[in-house]
Amino acid sequence: MSWQYDYWYINNCFNKKEMKSLISFMEKNYDNMEATRDGALDLKGNPIKNTKTLVTTWKKIKSLTGDLEAKVNQTNEQNFGYVLFPFNNLNKVLLNIYDSKQKGEYDWHYDSARSDLLDTKLTILINLSEKYEGGELQLFQGIPYTVKKFTPGTLLLFKSYIHHRVTPVTKGVRKTLTLFCIGPKFR
Repeated sequence: MSWQYDYWYINNCFNKKEMKSLISFMEKNYDNMEATRDGALDLKGNPIKNTKTLVTTWKKIKSLTGDLEAKVNQTNEQNFGYVLFPFNNLNKVLLNIYDSKQKGEYDWHYDSARSDLLDTKLTILINLSEKYEGGELQLFQGIPYTVKKFTPGTLLLFKSYIHHRVTPVTKGVRKTLTLFCIGPKFR
């Protein structure tokens, strides 16, 4: 595993037409909406995620993602070096919708698996938004810093164990597709 990079991104991974197709499909064909209790909670049990989150499976959406899995695997091989399981048809895919009208945000957290057998290794975010303000992705490695260049159509991968947040969206709506790369338990 490489310690060199916390994150890696590929600009223009999806064009506007592909972004609209992904959003439209998710909004019409999601399996369920994520319950508040399923999102991250603070130490007092209060939700720290203020989004509308639509959930479906990889099987349903993979035909709309082109060579996403190959790009993720190549990026992992060249920059992170994790052992990852192949994408599974039943893996969850999330469309997180951060609306400025509801002050959409996601406070500090990290992504993990609740398992004795596996861990969440990488978080995949795809920016499907055309225009919004605020809603910056920040990572925390000793100090918080903002991930730059998360432009529309960008594919971003980052180490899931790194604390991160999305600051409040102040104007418009931020939409991101989220997937998780799973692998054997860290030892």
